[in-house]
Amino acid sequence: MKAEIISIADEILIGQIVNTNATFISKLLNDFGISCEYIHTIKDARSDIVCTISLALNRSDLVIVTGGLGPTNDDLTKLALCDYFNDSLIENKEVLFDIVSFFKSKGRGEISQLNKEQALVPSKAKIFRNSIGTAPGLYFNNHNHLIALPGVPYEMKYLLNNFLLSFKQEFKLPYILHKTVFVRNIPESQLANMLFDWEKNLDAKLKLAYLPKPGLVRLRLSCSGYDKDELNYLVSKELIKLKELVVFENEEVDLFKKIHDFFNNNNYSLSVAESCSGGAISSKITSFAGSSSYFKGAIIAYNNEIKESFLDINHKLIEELTSVSKEVAQKMSKNIAQKFNSDFSISTTGYAGPSAGDVKNPLGTVFISINTAENNIVSKYLFSGDRELIITQVRNKAFEMLYEEIKKHK
Repeated sequence: MKAEIISIADEILIGQIVNTNATFISKLLNDFGISCEYIHTIKDARSDIVCTISLALNRSDLVIVTGGLGPTNDDLTKLALCDYFNDSLIENKEVLFDIVSFFKSKGRGEISQLNKEQALVPSKAKIFRNSIGTAPGLYFNNHNHLIALPGVPYEMKYLLNNFLLSFKQEFKLPYILHKTVFVRNIPESQLANMLFDWEKNLDAKLKLAYLPKPGLVRLRLSCSGYDKDELNYLVSKELIKLKELVVFENEEVDLFKKIHDFFNNNNYSLSVAESCSGGAISSKITSFAGSSSYFKGAIIAYNNEIKESFLDINHKLIEELTSVSKEVAQKMSKNIAQKFNSDFSISTTGYAGPSAGDVKNPLGTVFISINTAENNIVSKYLFSGDRELIITQVRNKAFEMLYEEIKKHK
Protein backbone atom coordinates (compact mmCIF):
# COMPACT_ATOMS: atom_id res chain seq x y z
CA MET A 1 0.00 0.00 0.00
CA LYS A 2 1.33 3.43 -1.03
CA ALA A 3 0.89 6.57 1.03
CA GLU A 4 1.51 10.30 0.67
CA ILE A 5 1.89 12.98 3.31
CA ILE A 6 0.69 16.55 2.85
CA SER A 7 1.90 19.07 5.42
CA ILE A 8 0.05 22.39 5.31
CA ALA A 9 2.04 25.13 7.04
CA ASP A 10 3.45 28.46 5.91
CA GLU A 11 5.81 28.34 8.88
CA ILE A 12 7.56 25.27 7.43
CA LEU A 13 7.96 26.90 4.03
CA ILE A 14 9.60 30.03 5.50
CA GLY A 15 11.95 27.93 7.65
CA GLN A 16 10.39 28.94 10.97
CA ILE A 17 9.87 25.35 12.10
CA VAL A 18 11.11 21.91 11.04
CA ASN A 19 8.62 19.41 9.60
CA THR A 20 8.94 16.82 12.38
CA ASN A 21 5.38 15.66 11.72
CA ALA A 22 6.34 14.20 8.33
CA THR A 23 9.29 12.35 9.88
CA PHE A 24 7.08 10.81 12.55
CA ILE A 25 4.30 9.90 10.12
CA SER A 26 6.59 8.23 7.57
CA LYS A 27 8.24 6.16 10.32
CA LEU A 28 4.89 5.08 11.75
CA LEU A 29 3.56 4.19 8.31
CA ASN A 30 6.53 1.87 7.77
CA ASP A 31 5.89 0.26 11.14
CA PHE A 32 2.35 -0.51 9.98
CA GLY A 33 3.50 -1.91 6.63
CA ILE A 34 2.57 1.14 4.53
CA SER A 35 5.16 2.61 2.17
CA CYS A 36 5.43 6.39 2.12
CA GLU A 37 6.10 7.41 -1.49
CA TYR A 38 5.78 11.21 -1.43
CA ILE A 39 5.90 14.06 1.08
CA HIS A 40 4.50 17.51 0.20
CA THR A 41 4.77 20.76 2.11
CA ILE A 42 2.34 23.42 0.88
CA LYS A 43 1.09 26.82 1.96
CA ASP A 44 -2.25 27.57 3.64
CA ALA A 45 -4.06 28.25 0.37
CA ARG A 46 -7.39 26.62 -0.40
CA SER A 47 -6.73 26.03 -4.12
CA ASP A 48 -3.26 24.61 -3.44
CA ILE A 49 -4.66 22.19 -0.87
CA VAL A 50 -7.34 20.97 -3.30
CA CYS A 51 -4.82 20.57 -6.12
CA THR A 52 -2.36 18.61 -3.97
CA ILE A 53 -5.07 16.35 -2.54
CA SER A 54 -6.27 15.58 -6.08
CA LEU A 55 -2.75 14.72 -7.21
CA ALA A 56 -2.13 12.50 -4.18
CA LEU A 57 -5.42 10.59 -4.27
CA ASN A 58 -4.99 9.85 -7.97
CA ARG A 59 -1.80 7.88 -7.40
CA SER A 60 -1.72 6.73 -3.75
CA ASP A 61 -3.88 4.46 -1.63
CA LEU A 62 -3.66 6.56 1.53
CA VAL A 63 -3.17 10.31 1.94
CA ILE A 64 -2.41 11.87 5.31
CA VAL A 65 -2.96 15.61 5.64
CA THR A 66 -1.70 17.58 8.63
CA GLY A 67 -2.37 21.19 9.56
CA GLY A 68 -5.00 23.80 8.81
CA LEU A 69 -7.71 22.43 11.12
CA GLY A 70 -7.45 25.15 13.76
CA PRO A 71 -10.00 27.85 14.65
CA THR A 72 -8.47 30.85 12.84
CA ASN A 73 -9.20 32.31 9.42
CA ASP A 74 -5.99 30.94 7.88
CA ASP A 75 -7.02 27.34 8.68
CA LEU A 76 -8.52 26.29 5.36
CA THR A 77 -8.20 22.50 5.24
CA LYS A 78 -11.84 21.72 6.03
CA LEU A 79 -13.07 24.08 3.31
CA ALA A 80 -10.62 22.57 0.81
CA LEU A 81 -11.84 19.08 1.70
CA CYS A 82 -15.41 20.18 1.06
CA ASP A 83 -14.34 21.60 -2.30
CA TYR A 84 -12.67 18.35 -3.32
CA PHE A 85 -15.32 15.93 -2.04
CA ASN A 86 -18.27 18.17 -3.06
CA ASP A 87 -19.32 18.38 0.56
CA SER A 88 -20.50 20.94 3.11
CA LEU A 89 -19.83 21.62 6.78
CA ILE A 90 -22.30 20.56 9.46
CA GLU A 91 -22.15 20.80 13.23
CA ASN A 92 -21.18 17.51 14.85
CA LYS A 93 -22.63 17.17 18.36
CA GLU A 94 -19.95 14.71 19.49
CA VAL A 95 -17.16 17.02 18.39
CA LEU A 96 -18.83 19.99 20.11
CA PHE A 97 -19.15 17.93 23.30
CA ASP A 98 -15.44 17.05 23.10
CA ILE A 99 -14.51 20.72 22.63
CA VAL A 100 -16.62 21.84 25.60
CA SER A 101 -15.21 19.03 27.76
CA PHE A 102 -11.64 19.88 26.74
CA PHE A 103 -11.97 23.54 27.72
CA LYS A 104 -13.71 22.66 30.98
CA SER A 105 -10.83 20.33 31.85
CA LYS A 106 -8.50 23.32 31.36
CA GLY A 107 -10.61 25.45 33.72
CA ARG A 108 -12.04 27.60 30.92
CA GLY A 109 -15.80 27.97 31.17
CA GLU A 110 -16.37 30.35 28.27
CA ILE A 111 -15.72 29.04 24.77
CA SER A 112 -15.23 31.44 21.88
CA GLN A 113 -17.35 31.24 18.74
CA LEU A 114 -14.20 30.35 16.79
CA ASN A 115 -13.62 27.31 18.97
CA LYS A 116 -17.27 26.26 18.66
CA GLU A 117 -16.91 26.42 14.89
CA GLN A 118 -14.32 23.65 15.12
CA ALA A 119 -17.33 21.38 15.59
CA LEU A 120 -18.25 22.16 11.97
CA VAL A 121 -16.98 19.21 9.97
CA PRO A 122 -17.54 17.85 6.43
CA SER A 123 -20.74 15.77 6.42
CA LYS A 124 -19.15 12.90 4.48
CA ALA A 125 -16.20 12.49 6.84
CA LYS A 126 -15.88 9.81 9.48
CA ILE A 127 -14.81 11.48 12.72
CA PHE A 128 -11.88 10.38 14.87
CA ARG A 129 -12.58 12.09 18.16
CA ASN A 130 -9.80 14.08 19.78
CA SER A 131 -9.78 13.85 23.59
CA ILE A 132 -6.53 15.80 23.99
CA GLY A 133 -7.33 18.79 21.77
CA THR A 134 -10.12 20.50 19.85
CA ALA A 135 -9.76 19.49 16.19
CA PRO A 136 -10.93 15.95 15.31
CA GLY A 137 -9.44 13.68 12.68
CA LEU A 138 -11.44 13.63 9.42
CA TYR A 139 -11.44 10.40 7.40
CA PHE A 140 -12.74 10.01 3.84
CA ASN A 141 -13.05 6.61 2.15
CA ASN A 142 -13.77 7.26 -1.51
CA HIS A 143 -12.05 4.34 -3.29
CA ASN A 144 -8.77 5.65 -1.90
CA HIS A 145 -8.35 6.88 1.65
CA LEU A 146 -7.62 10.29 3.20
CA ILE A 147 -7.25 11.31 6.82
CA ALA A 148 -6.85 14.96 7.82
CA LEU A 149 -5.19 15.57 11.18
CA PRO A 150 -4.31 18.61 13.29
CA GLY A 151 -0.81 19.97 12.91
CA VAL A 152 -0.15 20.06 16.66
CA PRO A 153 2.37 17.18 17.00
CA TYR A 154 1.04 15.46 20.12
CA GLU A 155 -2.55 15.60 18.83
CA MET A 156 -1.50 14.34 15.40
CA LYS A 157 0.43 11.41 16.91
CA TYR A 158 -2.49 10.40 19.13
CA LEU A 159 -5.06 10.50 16.32
CA LEU A 160 -2.83 8.90 13.69
CA ASN A 161 -1.97 5.96 15.90
CA ASN A 162 -5.69 5.38 16.63
CA PHE A 163 -6.52 5.65 12.93
CA LEU A 164 -3.80 3.23 11.81
CA LEU A 165 -4.80 0.67 14.44
CA SER A 166 -8.33 0.79 13.03
CA PHE A 167 -7.06 0.84 9.43
CA LYS A 168 -4.88 -2.24 9.97
CA GLN A 169 -7.88 -4.26 11.15
CA GLU A 170 -9.65 -3.54 7.88
CA PHE A 171 -6.77 -4.19 5.47
CA LYS A 172 -4.10 -6.86 5.28
CA LEU A 173 -0.84 -4.94 5.34
CA PRO A 174 2.61 -6.33 4.52
CA TYR A 175 5.68 -6.36 6.71
CA ILE A 176 8.34 -3.79 5.77
CA LEU A 177 11.89 -4.63 6.81
CA HIS A 178 14.79 -2.18 6.92
CA LYS A 179 18.24 -3.36 8.00
CA THR A 180 21.03 -0.80 8.32
CA VAL A 181 24.71 -1.56 8.81
CA PHE A 182 27.51 0.94 9.33
CA VAL A 183 30.83 1.16 7.46
CA ARG A 184 33.55 3.47 8.76
CA ASN A 185 36.32 5.34 6.97
CA ILE A 186 35.52 4.27 3.41
CA PRO A 187 34.19 7.05 1.13
CA GLU A 188 30.82 6.38 -0.47
CA SER A 189 32.14 6.19 -4.04
CA GLN A 190 34.96 3.84 -3.07
CA LEU A 191 32.55 1.65 -1.12
CA ALA A 192 30.16 1.50 -4.07
CA ASN A 193 32.99 0.25 -6.28
CA MET A 194 33.94 -2.38 -3.71
CA LEU A 195 30.35 -3.62 -3.53
CA PHE A 196 29.47 -3.36 -7.22
CA ASP A 197 29.17 -7.11 -7.92
CA TRP A 198 27.44 -7.81 -4.61
CA GLU A 199 24.90 -5.07 -5.23
CA LYS A 200 24.30 -6.18 -8.83
CA ASN A 201 23.48 -9.72 -7.66
CA LEU A 202 21.17 -8.78 -4.79
CA ASP A 203 17.87 -10.62 -4.61
CA ALA A 204 15.25 -8.75 -6.66
CA LYS A 205 13.13 -8.22 -3.54
CA LEU A 206 15.89 -6.19 -1.89
CA LYS A 207 16.65 -2.51 -2.35
CA LEU A 208 19.99 -1.00 -1.31
CA ALA A 209 20.58 2.62 -0.27
CA TYR A 210 23.83 4.42 0.59
CA LEU A 211 23.46 7.02 3.35
CA PRO A 212 26.78 8.84 3.86
CA LYS A 213 27.89 11.28 6.52
CA PRO A 214 31.40 12.37 7.57
CA GLY A 215 33.50 9.29 8.33
CA LEU A 216 30.58 6.88 8.01
CA VAL A 217 28.39 5.27 5.37
CA ARG A 218 25.14 3.61 6.35
CA LEU A 219 24.04 0.77 4.07
CA ARG A 220 20.31 0.12 4.25
CA LEU A 221 18.68 -3.01 2.83
CA SER A 222 14.91 -2.77 2.45
CA CYS A 223 12.23 -5.25 1.44
CA SER A 224 8.56 -5.92 2.00
CA GLY A 225 6.24 -8.91 1.94
CA TYR A 226 3.83 -10.95 3.97
CA ASP A 227 6.30 -13.59 5.19
CA LYS A 228 8.46 -11.94 7.85
CA ASP A 229 10.73 -14.97 8.28
CA GLU A 230 11.47 -15.08 4.55
CA LEU A 231 12.43 -11.40 4.52
CA ASN A 232 14.75 -11.80 7.51
CA TYR A 233 16.37 -14.79 5.82
CA LEU A 234 16.95 -12.86 2.58
CA VAL A 235 18.63 -9.99 4.44
CA SER A 236 20.73 -12.30 6.65
CA LYS A 237 21.97 -14.20 3.59
CA GLU A 238 23.12 -10.99 1.89
CA LEU A 239 24.83 -9.71 5.04
CA ILE A 240 26.89 -12.91 5.22
CA LYS A 241 28.13 -12.17 1.69
CA LEU A 242 28.75 -8.53 2.58
CA LYS A 243 30.88 -9.47 5.58
CA GLU A 244 33.37 -11.12 3.23
CA LEU A 245 33.81 -7.83 1.36
CA VAL A 246 33.90 -5.13 4.01
CA VAL A 247 33.99 -4.67 7.78
CA PHE A 248 30.72 -3.26 9.11
CA GLU A 249 28.90 -2.78 12.40
CA ASN A 250 25.29 -3.72 13.07
CA GLU A 251 24.78 -0.69 15.25
CA GLU A 252 26.04 2.85 14.91
CA VAL A 253 28.71 3.00 17.58
CA ASP A 254 28.49 6.15 19.69
CA LEU A 255 32.21 6.74 20.00
CA PHE A 256 31.73 9.72 22.28
CA LYS A 257 29.72 7.64 24.73
CA LYS A 258 32.13 4.68 24.57
CA ILE A 259 35.13 6.93 25.20
CA HIS A 260 33.32 8.64 28.07
CA ASP A 261 32.41 5.28 29.64
CA PHE A 262 35.99 4.00 29.27
CA PHE A 263 37.53 6.95 31.07
CA ASN A 264 34.74 7.15 33.62
CA ASN A 265 35.10 3.48 34.55
CA ASN A 266 38.90 3.31 34.58
CA ASN A 267 41.65 5.21 36.30
CA TYR A 268 42.84 7.11 33.23
CA SER A 269 42.88 10.83 32.47
CA LEU A 270 42.63 12.90 29.30
CA SER A 271 43.75 16.33 28.08
CA VAL A 272 43.45 18.16 24.76
CA ALA A 273 45.45 20.72 22.78
CA GLU A 274 43.37 22.15 19.94
CA SER A 275 44.28 24.50 17.16
CA CYS A 276 42.11 24.20 14.02
CA SER A 277 39.25 22.44 15.86
CA GLY A 278 38.87 25.50 18.09
CA GLY A 279 37.47 23.73 21.17
CA ALA A 280 35.06 21.38 19.38
CA ILE A 281 36.72 18.30 20.92
CA SER A 282 36.76 19.71 24.45
CA SER A 283 33.16 20.88 24.13
CA LYS A 284 32.00 17.38 23.17
CA ILE A 285 33.89 15.79 26.06
CA THR A 286 32.36 18.13 28.63
CA SER A 287 28.86 17.65 27.20
CA PHE A 288 28.74 14.36 29.13
CA ALA A 289 27.94 14.56 32.83
CA GLY A 290 30.77 13.09 34.86
CA SER A 291 33.57 14.04 32.46
CA SER A 292 35.22 16.09 35.21
CA SER A 293 36.34 12.82 36.81
CA TYR A 294 38.84 12.21 33.99
CA PHE A 295 39.11 15.30 31.79
CA LYS A 296 42.01 17.42 33.04
CA GLY A 297 41.39 20.31 30.67
CA ALA A 298 42.44 21.82 27.35
CA ILE A 299 44.41 24.56 25.69
CA ILE A 300 43.08 26.12 22.51
CA ALA A 301 46.40 27.14 20.98
CA TYR A 302 44.97 28.91 17.96
CA ASN A 303 47.83 31.34 17.62
CA ASN A 304 51.45 30.28 17.11
CA GLU A 305 52.55 32.44 20.05
CA ILE A 306 50.32 30.36 22.33
CA LYS A 307 51.75 27.15 20.89
CA GLU A 308 55.22 28.42 21.73
CA SER A 309 54.56 29.99 25.14
CA PHE A 310 51.98 27.61 26.63
CA LEU A 311 52.80 24.36 24.83
CA ASP A 312 56.57 24.90 24.63
CA ILE A 313 56.75 24.36 20.88
CA ASN A 314 60.12 25.54 19.59
CA HIS A 315 59.84 28.69 17.46
CA LYS A 316 62.35 27.34 14.95
CA LEU A 317 60.30 24.15 14.49
CA ILE A 318 57.22 26.17 13.57
CA GLU A 319 59.27 28.51 11.40
CA GLU A 320 60.86 25.65 9.45
CA LEU A 321 57.89 23.27 9.16
CA THR A 322 54.92 25.63 9.82
CA SER A 323 52.43 24.96 12.60
CA VAL A 324 50.53 22.57 10.30
CA SER A 325 52.95 19.66 10.40
CA LYS A 326 53.37 16.20 11.82
CA GLU A 327 56.11 17.29 14.19
CA VAL A 328 54.12 20.18 15.68
CA ALA A 329 51.06 17.96 16.18
CA GLN A 330 53.19 15.40 18.04
CA LYS A 331 54.78 18.05 20.23
CA MET A 332 51.36 19.48 21.05
CA SER A 333 49.97 16.14 22.25
CA LYS A 334 53.12 15.22 24.18
CA ASN A 335 53.48 18.57 25.89
CA ILE A 336 49.82 18.95 26.86
CA ALA A 337 49.98 15.47 28.45
CA GLN A 338 53.05 16.52 30.46
CA LYS A 339 51.60 19.85 31.54
CA PHE A 340 48.30 18.34 32.63
CA ASN A 341 49.77 15.04 33.82
CA SER A 342 47.27 13.05 31.78
CA ASP A 343 47.46 9.44 30.58
CA PHE A 344 45.98 10.24 27.16
CA SER A 345 45.97 13.42 25.10
CA ILE A 346 44.71 14.65 21.74
CA SER A 347 46.07 17.44 19.56
CA THR A 348 44.89 18.99 16.30
CA THR A 349 46.50 21.45 13.91
CA GLY A 350 45.49 22.28 10.37
CA TYR A 351 43.67 24.52 7.92
CA ALA A 352 39.90 24.53 8.51
CA GLY A 353 39.25 27.52 6.24
CA PRO A 354 37.90 29.52 4.68
CA SER A 355 41.42 30.66 3.79
CA ALA A 356 45.02 29.52 4.40
CA GLY A 357 46.77 26.42 3.19
CA ASP A 358 49.48 26.06 0.59
CA VAL A 359 50.46 23.78 -2.30
CA LYS A 360 51.91 21.17 0.06
CA ASN A 361 49.14 21.42 2.63
CA PRO A 362 45.94 22.77 1.00
CA LEU A 363 42.76 23.83 2.72
CA GLY A 364 41.37 20.92 4.75
CA THR A 365 44.81 19.54 5.67
CA VAL A 366 44.81 18.49 9.32
CA PHE A 367 47.26 16.60 11.54
CA ILE A 368 45.78 14.77 14.54
CA SER A 369 47.95 13.23 17.24
CA ILE A 370 47.13 10.88 20.10
CA ASN A 371 49.60 10.56 22.96
CA THR A 372 49.62 7.68 25.43
CA ALA A 373 52.14 6.42 27.98
CA GLU A 374 53.35 3.86 25.44
CA ASN A 375 53.06 5.64 22.14
CA ASN A 376 52.54 8.85 20.20
CA ILE A 377 50.76 8.53 16.89
CA VAL A 378 49.95 11.17 14.31
CA SER A 379 47.93 11.00 11.10
CA LYS A 380 47.51 13.46 8.26
CA TYR A 381 44.08 13.99 6.70
CA LEU A 382 42.67 16.05 3.87
CA PHE A 383 39.09 16.92 4.72
CA SER A 384 36.65 18.63 2.35
CA GLY A 385 33.65 20.86 2.85
CA ASP A 386 33.08 24.23 4.46
CA ARG A 387 34.70 25.33 7.70
CA GLU A 388 31.97 23.92 9.95
CA LEU A 389 32.02 20.54 8.23
CA ILE A 390 35.81 20.30 8.34
CA ILE A 391 35.85 21.02 12.08
CA THR A 392 33.16 18.36 12.62
CA GLN A 393 35.22 15.84 10.65
CA VAL A 394 38.35 16.71 12.64
CA ARG A 395 36.49 16.18 15.91
CA ASN A 396 35.00 12.87 14.79
CA LYS A 397 38.31 11.57 13.44
CA ALA A 398 40.13 12.54 16.64
CA PHE A 399 37.66 10.49 18.67
CA GLU A 400 37.99 7.56 16.26
CA MET A 401 41.78 7.61 16.70
CA LEU A 402 41.45 7.88 20.48
CA TYR A 403 38.96 5.01 20.53
CA GLU A 404 41.39 2.75 18.65
CA GLU A 405 44.06 3.52 21.27
CA ILE A 406 41.87 2.97 24.32
CA LYS A 407 40.74 -0.41 22.94
CA LYS A 408 44.34 -1.55 23.51
CA HIS A 409 43.97 -0.78 27.21
CA LYS A 410 40.76 -2.69 27.86
